[in-house]
Amino acid sequence: MQEQLAIQKLLNGKYEEARAKNPAFSLRAFSRRLEVSPSTLTRVLSGQRRVSRPLAERLCRKLCLDPQERSELMGSFPSRRPARRAHANGGKDDVSLLQLTADQFRIISEWHHFAILSLMRTRDFKSVPGWIANRLGISVREAEAALERLERLEMIRRGSNGKWVRTRSRFRTTDDVLDLSLQKAHRQDLELAAEALATVPVELRDFSSITMPAHPRLLPRAKELIRKCQNDLSALLESEPGTEVYQLYVQLFPLTKVQLKETES
Repeated sequence: MQEQLAIQKLLNGKYEEARAKNPAFSLRAFSRRLEVSPSTLTRVLSGQRRVSRPLAERLCRKLCLDPQERSELMGSFPSRRPARRAHANGGKDDVSLLQLTADQFRIISEWHHFAILSLMRTRDFKSVPGWIANRLGISVREAEAALERLERLEMIRRGSNGKWVRTRSRFRTTDDVLDLSLQKAHRQDLELAAEALATVPVELRDFSSITMPAHPRLLPRAKELIRKCQNDLSALLESEPGTEVYQLYVQLFPLTKVQLKETES
């Protein structure tokens, strides 16, 4: 019974979180995201249907839960295998590993971590959580937690003057890898773009698109050109001290249903 209450609480929380960002977000839209029928989702939320362990694991993937959240939820389900013996140190190594993995997941999946790294390169940057929170429109607690994660993963450190500095000039995620943290990050990027479209003056942004015929076999070369364009644009915009943090998000995807046999040939 404990696991059913846990999954109901999780789903209700994620639904309300989405509605807080977008009041028009419906239960039907939520069911599409989870790839379950609206009736099934309604019954689960009301406690009229039990959630099996396989379904719970699928919901974890669709919700892009970080390792910590997934571990806590699935830990409430009866285990299908005998529990492993704890380490001699009381299992502390396992906890540390889970914390590190959760840190990595959240740094990739939550946009403000990389925004803070870019903010550190602006000319008026201040190593004060309140200032960072105000500049990015997040809470002070979110800023503090993000700084702690970045420091734990040695992506930032305190300089001799006590200010936060980056440990590397560049950080990149992997390409062409199916990763839940990247999926969550891309979804947040789309939400941020939609908000900017409605709130940022047109002279301070650029939204454009092009529709064209293409053959999938040319995609590797197209991706190389996109990466080169990103690097060239970054070099241009960073050629003088920055005052703001911008994000470039390029989308290239098929509007047609891809014919796999023709693609493979």
